[in-house]
Amino acid sequence: MSTFNTVLVIGSGPVSSAQPATSAADTDLSCRALVAAGKTVILVTSDPNVFRDERMAARFYVAPLTTEFVSQVLRREKPDAVLASAGGQIALDIVQKVAANGLLAALGVQVLGSPLSAISQTENGEALRNLLADLQIPLPESTYTDNQEQALAIANDIGYPVMMRRGQTRGIARNSVELIRLITDSIGGGKILIERAIRSYKAVELVVMRDAADNCVLLGTLENFDPVGVNPVNTTTITPAQSLTDSDRSALRSACFKVARALDLQGVATVSFAIDPNSPTWYMLKFRLGLAWATDLVERATGYPVATVNTAVALGKNLPDININAEAPDAPKMVADIEPGIDAIVARFPQFPQSGLSGAKLGPQLAAGGAIITAGRMLESVLLQGIYSLRQAPTTVIPASMRAWDEDELTQHIIHPSDLRLAAFWVALERDYTVAELAELAHVNRIFIAAVATLVRTVKELRANPLDTDLLHTAKRYGFLDTTVANIWQTKEDAVHQLRQEAGILPTFKSLDGMGLIEQPTATFYATYEQENESVAEGIKRVIVLAPNAAAPWLNLAHESISTKMLTAIHDAGYTPILVGSSPRPLICPGAKHYISNVAPELIRDIVAIEQPVGVICQTAGREGSSVARMLSKLDIPVLGSTVGATRKVPHAQLDAVLDGLSDAEWRVEQNRNVETTIEATHLAVDAIADGETVAVLGVINSLEQNESRAGTVLAVTPPRKKAAPLTDKAIEITVTMSQMMGLIGFVHADMVVENGTITVTFIGPSASATVPFLAKTLRSDAISLACRVLLGQKLADCGVESGQLAQAPGVHVLLPVLRSGLIAPGKTIPEMVQTGLVMGTDLSLGKALIKAFAAAHEPLPDHGTVLLEEGTTDRENLAPRLASLGFQIVGPEHAKHLNSVQLIVMNEPDDELRRRATAHTVPILNTVAADAILQVFEARAFSLAPLINTRTDA
Repeated sequence: MSTFNTVLVIGSGPVSSAQPATSAADTDLSCRALVAAGKTVILVTSDPNVFRDERMAARFYVAPLTTEFVSQVLRREKPDAVLASAGGQIALDIVQKVAANGLLAALGVQVLGSPLSAISQTENGEALRNLLADLQIPLPESTYTDNQEQALAIANDIGYPVMMRRGQTRGIARNSVELIRLITDSIGGGKILIERAIRSYKAVELVVMRDAADNCVLLGTLENFDPVGVNPVNTTTITPAQSLTDSDRSALRSACFKVARALDLQGVATVSFAIDPNSPTWYMLKFRLGLAWATDLVERATGYPVATVNTAVALGKNLPDININAEAPDAPKMVADIEPGIDAIVARFPQFPQSGLSGAKLGPQLAAGGAIITAGRMLESVLLQGIYSLRQAPTTVIPASMRAWDEDELTQHIIHPSDLRLAAFWVALERDYTVAELAELAHVNRIFIAAVATLVRTVKELRANPLDTDLLHTAKRYGFLDTTVANIWQTKEDAVHQLRQEAGILPTFKSLDGMGLIEQPTATFYATYEQENESVAEGIKRVIVLAPNAAAPWLNLAHESISTKMLTAIHDAGYTPILVGSSPRPLICPGAKHYISNVAPELIRDIVAIEQPVGVICQTAGREGSSVARMLSKLDIPVLGSTVGATRKVPHAQLDAVLDGLSDAEWRVEQNRNVETTIEATHLAVDAIADGETVAVLGVINSLEQNESRAGTVLAVTPPRKKAAPLTDKAIEITVTMSQMMGLIGFVHADMVVENGTITVTFIGPSASATVPFLAKTLRSDAISLACRVLLGQKLADCGVESGQLAQAPGVHVLLPVLRSGLIAPGKTIPEMVQTGLVMGTDLSLGKALIKAFAAAHEPLPDHGTVLLEEGTTDRENLAPRLASLGFQIVGPEHAKHLNSVQLIVMNEPDDELRRRATAHTVPILNTVAADAILQVFEARAFSLAPLINTRTDA
């Protein structure tokens, strides 16, 4: 072990078009492993979902993950070492740059884990290909070039179709016209890679670990539902790989180890392969260092603590010296150089916003914004859980709109990879397509299609044999919900549930524990219908926390963060925390249990029957948890905290009286969910914690986008600025008074619109908003622990808290949604926008906080260049001379359709088409308020530059 003491960890950041980031959980686990090893941790992250915790970091920086800002932290803190493998490709890129510019050497900072040479060879595609060629590892024919003309010549030599990679752009071209279009529209610049497209090959990934003593282990195999050519993040991924033969597995494993040794890999890596389903031919495609979504999936499936072991190896430990059961005191020692087994099937399903479920063609460009996981004994149950979770059609499995596809529509969904492909297979099999026909059309492995065929056949058998208990048992093993069976049998869900109980068809829960060899600090269970139940209620007081399965993927990240932090708070309060959810990310809280499940009423009822909790916390699942809370209340299952029903019990006369009491000579206060607003309206959001009497406000957020209201989806700031600042106290008063009137307990969120002397409350209710993690970082107290105490029955007054704003840290804090180009829907030419997360910028002025936030989102605000400025407004007249004096070239709306030469857009009401174009070209959009604040910063740091005055000749 090295003697260094202080380690800088470059944590998780936003997901960009080509670089999937690690998760907040990976950052947290890596930091905790360092603390456990006696190191002082300094964490830098731009992710508002990473909660502060003295158990993971001594000092916590919220800053953009860019070379400039990380360099500032390095100079200020002067750590002994830096760990980049917890932060994904973004962190690895930063470490390369600060090493190349000499900063690490100047400060004497050591890079932990794999050497810099390994990082540079794996992050540079051309260097990796040269290495693989030297090692005689098969790889697809490919060539790098600098210009379009050579790219076309290379493509002709290789033969179409070809894969084109450049900057942030990935795409498959079937001819020269498509290739020219891909190159012309590419974003990010740099060299052009032309590679043979091997689209019918199976896509397989291996996760491996190696230490400095050359101990190598294979941790897991993964297989994609779709063939090569679809980004692994865009498709369903199953572990262990279902069609990998022993000989293939051995050959790929040996290839991984050969490359790992050549690189001197020290830590974990994910290796991508393409395998010809009809021959022994295979190719290695990528070798990625550090933690990633694939390592998270392997950790969830096997129980092997990948992030913790990766950190220990980076610190210099060897695998045989690492006890992976160390956090379970009563467990036998198990060294980290094992290759963990798995006696279940675990799948990761990509999440697309419900609005984007259009059948848009998926390809190599990263498009999904999130993911959920499912687990089971059988492939059929794993796939069916995924269909349930993502399609939101528990009664019919497949929505009626998809069953109404004509043959042309259905064929297109079968042939082209899309977010609707699983549903298309289901519908096709209902129409008597064969497994062989679908496999040939789609180039999808028959194993997966056969599993869907089994599910479709089971529906037909259920329809033909109503109330057959043997068939019901089979259906439950395949994962069918009671509500689906009830719909098939044309009866009620409760009747099916009662039939199951009488027939003894009850779920059992199995553990994901490396086939019994690994004792996880957070035990994970999945449901099946077998004999032995491995989940036993432990502890005296148990509390269930619900995690979301929302359609908006970025919401999941925020609510998962709240749920995870809540588990720790529950544990610290002396209770046993239990999480119910389908997050693919590793869990952090020791002593907790996790059930992999969506929030279907039947599944929660089964878990409650085993655990007999003192209550269920639904508010952590956001507004999705509200519907679950109503269902639980009907079943007499105790819900901790208020439900939406509390807001509906207030008589109208009482509500009107309270609103009148809040009104004064300056403001009229009213409530209206459907208020119409104009561009002049001010939008506010408030988060709070209430105990029925006292209401502690976390903060007031002010939208910085005109006529946009939902905090978390728009550029916003706290505390409110300029004309919104005087409204802060009034917004707090309204939230406190209305929460007290409704007797709300737990989290409270309120939305308000201010216009023409009227403050309209558009929403107030018991829900943990996605903005809670952001506001929690602006406070001096632990908001989640405070909420936990309230939900468990304590009063805020007993915690020394009074109604009103909690003490805030100084500064201005900006919340910015991270947008990325998604899929091109059929009939469209411009990709849809996908929100994949949030970033945070903090400083002492609004302008500086905005600059940080945009830098964190990898949309740095330019201090010169071409700006598209709206015309015909007073704001243009005020901003144009200031922009010109700073050296900006100003253009008008005629450039809106061609943004290649535009670096910035300043416009108060950009239409959706312009927003999509700007997102595709990573051009920041500011309204005039934000532009004014940023220009103040630029002007303050600009030097005066003017020619000398003419000398007088009449003196």
